[in-house]
Amino acid sequence: MATDEVQQRIEQTLGGFREELERTRREVSEVEVLVRQSTVEVEKLAQRELAVSNRVRDLEVNLEKYSKDEIKNFYTTAQEVQMRLQIMRGQLEQVQLRRDALRARQSQLSTIVALLEELGAAAQSGGRGQAEASGVDTEALIAGIIQSQESERLRISLQMHDGPAQAMSNLVLRAEICQRLIDRDLEQARAELNSLKAAINTTLQDTRKFIFDLRPMTLDDLGLVPTLRRYASQFGDKSGLEINLMVQNLEQRLPNHYEVTIFRFIQEALNNVAKHANANQVRVLLDGSGNTLQILVEDDGSGFHVNDTLANASARRNMGITSMRQQIEVLLRGEFGIESAIGRGTRLAATIPLP
Repeated sequence: MATDEVQQRIEQTLGGFREELERTRREVSEVEVLVRQSTVEVEKLAQRELAVSNRVRDLEVNLEKYSKDEIKNFYTTAQEVQMRLQIMRGQLEQVQLRRDALRARQSQLSTIVALLEELGAAAQSGGRGQAEASGVDTEALIAGIIQSQESERLRISLQMHDGPAQAMSNLVLRAEICQRLIDRDLEQARAELNSLKAAINTTLQDTRKFIFDLRPMTLDDLGLVPTLRRYASQFGDKSGLEINLMVQNLEQRLPNHYEVTIFRFIQEALNNVAKHANANQVRVLLDGSGNTLQILVEDDGSGFHVNDTLANASARRNMGITSMRQQIEVLLRGEFGIESAIGRGTRLAATIPLP
């Protein structure tokens, strides 16, 4: 394809991502306003709930001072305030979850836009020949970015369908059961409501874990290393793997797209170990000595024939090797290697030049 056509393809693709990025930014701003408003409302209701609770405690200590109607009104008011507070807290959590998801999408789009801008500048300045000389196919790279994005969207949609969406459908059914029981058996309705409350809390925790796996907000707030430590601990508990994470000479923060890409690389590597390796232990090492970052992920699993797997396109996709190679070699201009043998585990290694 001619350089002008490549440049045109890049500009068209870049324009679409820029528009989506701008829409996402506007949505983030709108949701931020809702979060602030809901937070203020929750704080007001919490103060009112505290005041009402103090009045109820006073009532319980001095019952003889109040009439039956006053006692009834106090308890009714307390229940209404507590219910409103619970509802508002639930709404606030939902808005916060939406804000976090939009922030994650905004960060992803910013990374893609920055990469496409870099490609466009290279193509415009005659970088096409340099890209071909270095073995990088610009058109294939653009297609890979788009395909990776669509694959990620498919993965997320399937996880949403099998996880939160199914759980919420179950919650709706249980709420309908409670609604029918209220007129028949109040005690059973109360018991069902308590069970429903526990199920809602479990669904909320699962949704938070889903969002953390999708895009940990701690990457923006605390950086790569604290996020990896938390993820390794949670992933180890969930998968039963003993994960030893060691970080050396990496005190400074890295640019956002570096931290996101490195996190995704290690996340994919650990997922592979859990799915395919039959391992008990995993060692993850990050060493930022000199001007490079060395990453090592090594397990004690069953291993596999590397050449056979790399020659099999289906196997490469199933293990995410192609994706990990692109993350290191294309997005971060680094080097990627993999070693494995039957019965001797697997070793992934990456070397990334630090900015």
